[in-house]
Amino acid sequence: MDPAALVEAVVEELACPICMAYLREPVSIDCGHSFCHSCLAGLWEVPGESQNWGYTCPLCRTPVQPGNLRPNWQLANVVEKVCLLGLHPGMGLKGDVCELHGEQLKMFCKEDGLITCETCSRSSEHEAHSVVPMEDVAWEYKWKLHEALEHLRKEQEEAWKLEVGERKRTATWKIQVETRKQSIVWEFEKYRQLLKHKPPGQQLEVEAASALASLEREERETRQKLELNHDALIQQSRVLCRLIAELEERSQRPVRWMLQGIREVLNRSKSWSFQRPEPVSLELKTDCRVPGLREILKTYAADVHLDPDTAYSRLIVSEDRKCVRYGDTNQKLPDNPERFYRYNIVLGSQCLSSGRHYWEVEVGDRSEWGLGVCKEDVDRKEVVYLSPNYGFWVIRLRKGNEYRAGTDEYPLLPLPVPPRRVGVFLDYEAQDISFYNVTDNGSHIFTFPHHPFPGRLLPYFSPCYSIGANNTAPLAICSLEGED
Repeated sequence: MDPAALVEAVVEELACPICMAYLREPVSIDCGHSFCHSCLAGLWEVPGESQNWGYTCPLCRTPVQPGNLRPNWQLANVVEKVCLLGLHPGMGLKGDVCELHGEQLKMFCKEDGLITCETCSRSSEHEAHSVVPMEDVAWEYKWKLHEALEHLRKEQEEAWKLEVGERKRTATWKIQVETRKQSIVWEFEKYRQLLKHKPPGQQLEVEAASALASLEREERETRQKLELNHDALIQQSRVLCRLIAELEERSQRPVRWMLQGIREVLNRSKSWSFQRPEPVSLELKTDCRVPGLREILKTYAADVHLDPDTAYSRLIVSEDRKCVRYGDTNQKLPDNPERFYRYNIVLGSQCLSSGRHYWEVEVGDRSEWGLGVCKEDVDRKEVVYLSPNYGFWVIRLRKGNEYRAGTDEYPLLPLPVPPRRVGVFLDYEAQDISFYNVTDNGSHIFTFPHHPFPGRLLPYFSPCYSIGANNTAPLAICSLEGED
């Protein structure tokens, strides 16, 4: 056998059948074939592949056990020594000479991306082409490889960001579903308790079971879509990593072997574009709405009035003490101990220390507001944090669409229907305060986890600032008398 051909055959035997580059950390499987450890692991982890192949050898399709991968240290040592010769798979030794003219291959045709001999370069086939010595274009194509790698690495960085984003979206979805599930359980249980000694009836149990079943279906369907997106991103990332590895390896080759087939490689790199997955909506369609609950809550209607002595200096309280709005200027008001000094807050005048109390507030089209209860002795002059740890049980709207319970420690609240009227229900003995979207037929917005109330509480109202024309209407405490 021709020595050059023999060396060429040996080099080819040291190539991974998957990535076609030299074996890296080679492992052998049950059938005896060897692959790069990362290539084999990545291939078997591609969604669907393991199910289709049942874990088989990519070459001979022999069934194998993934746990039986054996590192082939001897083969790794051979690869390391052959690399010192500057040879690479697909380079061959015979390729140094033109098969037609027996001349050394040292010219490069830019148009065709081919390496030729001088006689070939003068043929009619290349007559109108730019054919130059290989060494003259070496740096040009090294730079093109560098640019291609930069492009692919940016795509890779974007891919990683998308993967992280999908994982975060999946985690957010799990939290939303679990929160909604707890809401459904709590709200139906609350309704049972509010019925006192009356039996809840079979229909209530059916409604509860139906809501939970609907939530489970929605959770499963959305989770599957999120997982498909994540798996597609991972699969693309693996292909991208292999392409980057191919370009990095090519850029280290001698000029002759770097230029061989470079146009096809550069075209593949240039045309690579990461396919962004279709966005999956995280809006929960299964709401928490207990039929008849609002009618029961209205039996605990509280006649809430605002306390002007607590109002921040820019807040204007109506004469009947049922409305509050943000004024244009600071009013000259006495700086009494009850008044808030830093924040647009006014409290109700009724101290709540026992029993059950329900009231509703018209928030209209305002883009910012806050509602809830707070401790009677909260600090009214210094910085405060709207958290139960600081004596505030409050939900807020910010920027027109960001509904949040308390401070940033609580997640955003997904509300498909913006509330124009909000119901607040305080069950002091149960240590429970809940909020309802009256506009959406009384759907549940949020319930603060059970937190011992430290003493007397006061209703909390904040119209926030007047930002544009859509945040000037007052917050108005609604009358529940005479409603159907």
